[in-house]
Parts: sequence; C-alpha cells; structure tokens
Amino acid sequence: MQRPLLTRWQAVKRILRYTSGTSDFGLHLTKPLSYELTAYCDADWASDPDDRKSTLGFTIFFRSNLVAWKSKKQQIISRSSTEAEYRSVANVTAKLTWLHYLFSELHIRMSLPPIIWCDNLSTIMLIQNHVLHAKTKHIELDLYFFREKIL
Repeated sequence: MQRPLLTRWQAVKRILRYTSGTSDFGLHLTKPLSYELTAYCDADWASDPDDRKSTLGFTIFFRSNLVAWKSKKQQIISRSSTEAEYRSVANVTAKLTWLHYLFSELHIRMSLPPIIWCDNLSTIMLIQNHVLHAKTKHIELDLYFFREKIL
C-alpha cells in the first residue's frame, strides 16, 4: 500500500477512467413474456500471476433481464482448467437453486428448467459421464451436488 508498483497504479487509473466514462450506463428491465432462467458461467484458470488462483464468473438472466452476476477469485488453486470450470458451474448451480426457491415462494412458476451454458468441453463431458475417475476425485462433492440438481 505504501509503495504500489507501477503496473498496479496504472490498473487503478484504468479502472477510474472506465468508471468515469460509463456513469450513464445501467440495467434496463423488461416484462418477461415467459419465465425462464438462463445462466452463463466461465473460469479463467490460474489467472492470477501472484498465487495462480483461478477467477470464476457467471451471469443469470430472467428471460432477457440480468438478475444475478458474480466474479470472484477461487479460494483454492485448481489443478486443471476443467476443475476451475466445474467449480464455476457448481457455483452458478447453487445460485440458480436459490433463485428457484425464491421464485416458488413468490408463486412464479418457471416455463422451462434453468439452462446453464459452459464453454469447456471437458467439464460438459464430466457432467454427462456418471463414472468418477481418479483424476476427478478432488472435485467429487461439487460433482455430486451438480448431478443431484440435474436429476
């Protein structure tokens, strides 16, 4: 804090320029014609050069309205891009489950089950394959949580 690196100081100035230039932006909400939840998730594997922790992110849309989003550094180091992406999918699944319970308490019935979009083929194949391999034992809890929600 007392002696910031030049790269860190440049990053802070870039953020301040961005926020000052986008102060007019906002979210526009529209009335949905049907009730559908769609989520997009991604992870940036080992992106932090200081500690090699991955960053996960997701957005959840209620039809065309953005209702939830998150970008966070993962607390543990993922040993593969598949693991980082899978943790991202598990995170968005937990949030979708909470939103589903919230909507059911508000007596809003969903037209379709929630859809999660993920761009990692290894993660998608891991979700579809119900056989655990030695390479995936370290993410077993997330795997069972996600599969339970699918069923």
